[in-house]
Amino acid sequence: MKRCSPLWRNRYDSKPRGVRGGSSGVLTQFGRQGFVMMKAIHYGWVIVGVGVLVKMTGLGFGRFAYPMLLPNMRESLGFTYGEMGLLSGAIMLGYLLFSLISGMLATRFGPKRIVIASLLCGALSMHFISRLSGFPSLLFFSFAMGAGAAGSHISITTLPMVWFEEKRLGRAVGVVTGGTGLGIIVTGLLLPYLLFQLGKEAWRQCWFLLALITFLVAVIGWILLREKPNQTAFLPPGLGGDKRSDLSKRESHELTLKAIFIIYFIFGFSYNIYATYFVAYMIGEIRLTAKTAGDIWAIFGWMCTGSGLIWGYLSDRLGRRKALLWNNGIISLSVLLPLLLYEPFIMGFSAFLFGGTFLGTVTVVAASVGDQIGERRASVYGLVTLIHGIGQFLGTISGGYLKDLTGSFQLTFIVSLTGFLLCLVLTAINKKG
Repeated sequence: MKRCSPLWRNRYDSKPRGVRGGSSGVLTQFGRQGFVMMKAIHYGWVIVGVGVLVKMTGLGFGRFAYPMLLPNMRESLGFTYGEMGLLSGAIMLGYLLFSLISGMLATRFGPKRIVIASLLCGALSMHFISRLSGFPSLLFFSFAMGAGAAGSHISITTLPMVWFEEKRLGRAVGVVTGGTGLGIIVTGLLLPYLLFQLGKEAWRQCWFLLALITFLVAVIGWILLREKPNQTAFLPPGLGGDKRSDLSKRESHELTLKAIFIIYFIFGFSYNIYATYFVAYMIGEIRLTAKTAGDIWAIFGWMCTGSGLIWGYLSDRLGRRKALLWNNGIISLSVLLPLLLYEPFIMGFSAFLFGGTFLGTVTVVAASVGDQIGERRASVYGLVTLIHGIGQFLGTISGGYLKDLTGSFQLTFIVSLTGFLLCLVLTAINKKG
């Protein structure tokens, strides 16, 4: 019996051992290269799948579970709304400070180590929050939970960037980004049920459960995550064409890094106004019931899950700048509609459009950073996220101040709309070349 040539035989051999004829040799060579490509890309999607779980627990639980548990915690602990606001602020402060720090650490030590360390930090913080009652200790672990959320978010967003070439990167980052929406949905469905069933101290069991899930994801990440692929060439020679030539054609139409910083800051300012005050606007000024407003807001959560993938795919096909133009246009429409029309259907359609575009911007910005930055991509993305977070913080404060000043949310949402339109204009006029 003749021995077939091994798959790792030199790709430049014209007739591998065990193969007769030139055409058969070509087919064998093509099959071998296809096998290598499929293997590399296949494990890249494993990285993406773990990334969804990391985003769900690290960011979805670490930053967005707290509002669901706030009323139960306040009643149980006897805290004032001011004290609960300080706990929320500690989460945001930890997230902002460690957005930059975790990016630098990921560049120095590798994103996998920072992902695992951040998830463990988040899990331990949730566990201690479930056990403690004193305000100073809860304040400290709220800060630590926010820091863990930043570390896992920055590192897992940049990790797929070494596994995918540019024309597939948007889709990969988009799927990972959808984990945040999944976390919002899981907490929105699971926590109210547990709070209703378990009584006054239910918030403690909820935090413990979230800590356990986060710890399990950290173990999964430790087992499955890899820093970089074994094969660095994702397309076999001769099948992908001149990639550098294709990239140079696209780069002349993409955003500059300076424009990305400015646009992402304004986006953070504008989107957090809508995200923070839209439900209050529907209940307080449109006079919808709390249940109807909650159902409408649930549409936002469901749309977030798939929006990253959709816009990531579009940015791969159209280019980052064109995708961001469409994204900014649609999200501007989502804010304009509730200013002009007050029917519940219009409110739901606004939430549908906003949820379908919000994480799209996050995905396109992350992919743009991955396109332009090399080894220091985690540090740069951390800085981008820090600036974005400062915009969110200022947007929340400004929106509340304008409401108190005017007695209405109209001016608040006009400012949000103006910010999105400014993003649209800056995206249109800023490009390389």
